[in-house]
Amino acid sequence: MTSEPTPVDFPGKTSRVRLYLEGFWGTWLLHVGRELGLFEALAQEPRTAANLASHLGYELGYIEVWCRAAHAYEFLSGSAEEGYTLEPEAEALAPGLGAWVNTYIQVTQRVYESLEAVFRGKAFPEPSLSLRMLLADGLRSSYAHLWEHQIPQVEALYERFKKGGRLVEFGCGCGYGLEQLRKVYPEVEPTGIEPDYECAREAERATRSVIVVGTAEECRYEDRFDYAVFHRSLSLTEDPADALKRAVGALKKGGYLIVSSEAQLPSSEGERRALEPRLRLGERFFYQMFLAPDSLRNFTSEEIVQWCAAAGAPLVVYLPGSEQGSPVFIFKREGKKGRS
Repeated sequence: MTSEPTPVDFPGKTSRVRLYLEGFWGTWLLHVGRELGLFEALAQEPRTAANLASHLGYELGYIEVWCRAAHAYEFLSGSAEEGYTLEPEAEALAPGLGAWVNTYIQVTQRVYESLEAVFRGKAFPEPSLSLRMLLADGLRSSYAHLWEHQIPQVEALYERFKKGGRLVEFGCGCGYGLEQLRKVYPEVEPTGIEPDYECAREAERATRSVIVVGTAEECRYEDRFDYAVFHRSLSLTEDPADALKRAVGALKKGGYLIVSSEAQLPSSEGERRALEPRLRLGERFFYQMFLAPDSLRNFTSEEIVQWCAAAGAPLVVYLPGSEQGSPVFIFKREGKKGRS
């Protein structure tokens, strides 16, 4: 008589390694499910592996293995005998997670191609334009979440966005955010500032907006914009405090400054020392491989709030990040609104 094996309790560091491995394979399951239309077919109606394979014209053996694995990861509900269907939670997250997964896969493939050369110092730095294009799916998804889900959470800001106004994005890259902005808030007039010439040229072509080549610290606009945005770009500035000061100065009185961070920031210096934020350090490692050493600045959420307050823009609201979006700080420049 046989019995079910007793699950192994992985303690401490070994348990964390197991979670990393599970995350890696889960990412590939998501990628295959999205790219080959498996999730879409299972969202329509319950299907057995045989029915799914026949419906899409795929080999049954591969579909059976994928279905069992996706069920184990709780992407699917049901059973092999009665048929599988897509979990409601997985269906709701699919659009945003799909973009993130595609980005992860593309970046991983590029790392595989150049890993040894990068570590030996023999590879040329990845051009910023090429890097932004690798990250395109993930960036578009995070921008869409910002414009469509996070901005509407602040009623006064949302109502103002719907009416229009002028917006400047610092570190706009290839213009993915400004491109999404035009679709969601067509009355807003966008301007971009981007230090990389090739990225700026691509942004201008894609958005047909005014794109200025330069850094946030070089910004000379004053009292011009209704909104200023740093979307995952503040950490790439040489002097974050000065960059924020220039951004506040570019706003009209009563204008809004929106700052999205790459990941959850430590709230204070003490927390930063006590807890090493893995996501941020992992991102730092990636950028060092492809761009340059120390390309991401370290700061805390407390520092961002203090720098903006000193520049005359106190915090209005903080929106925590989610599976599909970045943490967002929203500030408002003090004083009455200036003339348009």
